[in-house]
Amino acid sequence: MIQNPANLSLSRGQVRLRNDDGEFTLPIEDITALILESPQITLSSIILSACQEQGVAVITCDSSHMPNGVLLPFQPHSRQSRVAHIQISATESLKKRLWQRVVQAKVRNQALCLEQAQGKEAASRLHALSGRIKPGDPQNIEAQAAREYWPRLLGKDFRRGANDSFNAALNYGYAVIRAYIARSQVAYGLIPAFGIHHSNELNAFNLTDDVMEVLRPFVDWKVWSLKEKGVFTGTEETLSKEIRAGLAQLGHENSQIDGQVHTIANVCDKMAASLVSAYEGKNPALLCLPEISERKNRYECG
Repeated sequence: MIQNPANLSLSRGQVRLRNDDGEFTLPIEDITALILESPQITLSSIILSACQEQGVAVITCDSSHMPNGVLLPFQPHSRQSRVAHIQISATESLKKRLWQRVVQAKVRNQALCLEQAQGKEAASRLHALSGRIKPGDPQNIEAQAAREYWPRLLGKDFRRGANDSFNAALNYGYAVIRAYIARSQVAYGLIPAFGIHHSNELNAFNLTDDVMEVLRPFVDWKVWSLKEKGVFTGTEETLSKEIRAGLAQLGHENSQIDGQVHTIANVCDKMAASLVSAYEGKNPALLCLPEISERKNRYECG
């Protein structure tokens, strides 16, 4: 994440950053995502091309420092054509069952997030709702859960979509996670434009927006934690550098997967790989989705 004026160049496989504090280098293969926050960052097409060759997501920001775009590699997967054909050929029945798993995991994670923040009683309704979701979510349990979730997590006066710093922080974190998921999907040969539920013809990331529903509660938990620590109150006009820097690190926070520690960025890879397997096997149970646990984030499949 680059928040101050700087010059970026490429030298022998290293990203070289020059700013008022001096000169710094980092191997490009060690970078998952590059967030360009300052409008006074200069760089060449050579470094952008190198980022794409190494699978680095390049995220740009607007004048208010909010992410507004992402540059992703173009068809880097050796089996891209075959995977794309399998993806596009998926039946409506399979897609509805995949969406069922996604919404179940999202509501379950909302419940677990709320449970850690407010206690088991506050989360009991969401736990119950997660067990009622059917293929395709025809009863729109997702929306019912949201009406229970947000007032309990961030207060009865909170409104999702309002113009306040809580919503700005949520949007920032979602944008970062969205870029990680899109990067992983492209890396595994999937076409982000073709979703399992979202189908907006003007959206190039329908599949990304489908899958990221599961990870939204991870962002919600981060924002709630920052609020509880007194880092911000929700009344600020803009997000501070501290808040933005904390949210930018979401992809590199650790999760525990079957006893092993992985970053959320790696979890995005595992979700993409398992989605390919689910498409190939026509089996939604093959889709692996993360789950918030009491002590650490863990990864659950099947």
